[in-house]
Amino acid sequence: MLKPLQARSASLAVLLASCSLLLTAPAGAQNYPTRPVRIMTAFPPGGPTDLIGRPIAQKLQEALGQPFIVDYKPGGNATIGTDYVAKSAPDGYMLLLIPPSHTTNPSTQKALPYDTLKDFTGVSPLSRGEVVLITNPKLPVNSVKELVALAKSQPGKLNYASSGTGGSLHLGGELFKMVAGIDMVHIAYKGAAPALTDVMAGTADLMFISAVPAVAQIKSGKVRLLAVASPRRSTTYPDTPTVAETYPKFEVGSNYGLIAPAATPKAAIAKLNSALEKILASPEIKKTFNGLGVDPWWDTSDNFTEWVRDEVNKWGTVAKAIHYVPE
Repeated sequence: MLKPLQARSASLAVLLASCSLLLTAPAGAQNYPTRPVRIMTAFPPGGPTDLIGRPIAQKLQEALGQPFIVDYKPGGNATIGTDYVAKSAPDGYMLLLIPPSHTTNPSTQKALPYDTLKDFTGVSPLSRGEVVLITNPKLPVNSVKELVALAKSQPGKLNYASSGTGGSLHLGGELFKMVAGIDMVHIAYKGAAPALTDVMAGTADLMFISAVPAVAQIKSGKVRLLAVASPRRSTTYPDTPTVAETYPKFEVGSNYGLIAPAATPKAAIAKLNSALEKILASPEIKKTFNGLGVDPWWDTSDNFTEWVRDEVNKWGTVAKAIHYVPE
């Protein structure tokens, strides 16, 4: 048993140690980052995640004074790299740049090795990419309402193309069918290019597609631009209505963002988010992103985390409604 003096000394030592921890924790958070930070992309170099990630990494390095290194771990429709980050130390030095498939994978992939909602927290969205609804120009419709009326008059006769089964553009087509109460046949292609070719040829009647690959065909009249699938009107096509103007809250986007392992210190998340707010508002990043066909998009960590949750739930509802069987 400790003597009274020894007991008091031991208690004092514990108190001093606790105070030391309280004092040093904020200092460490204030100094973040103190070493290089890795931004993982789950696709090979040269794709959209890489083209968005590199300028952001450069600007974060300039803002926070440490290298931000874009790294690659492709495979499994982004699940391999995502799992790697989910199991990384939650210390703010490993981040993940997520593509649109991040929110559809829970519904379209079998037995993910991570939990999309529980294992991550949002840092900030980075960009919004426009998705548009196009038709073959010979299809006798000029608006969403006219398309829906035609589809209802010919149940199961119209078809829509997509870049592949289980992707956001396939599920977007199914979501459109659900909100509009129409029946159309899905034709899956191995990529957007052959799907677009068949819409031009009339083999397929319509499709949702990222705006950039279809710009030339829209301008030349080889396809008809019917509507924008984003929640707000396009900066490229300001006179084109959104689907949401007919069916409120409808959204199919090609959006990218930055997330971190769930237990990452809030101070590190806050510092990254604050830096990104300034970066994404800069004319330089706006010019760079616009050249890629996307718009910068910033929001708070909490709002982005909630947005991811809403998207996962939305696509889960669609997949369940069409009895989608994960591959």
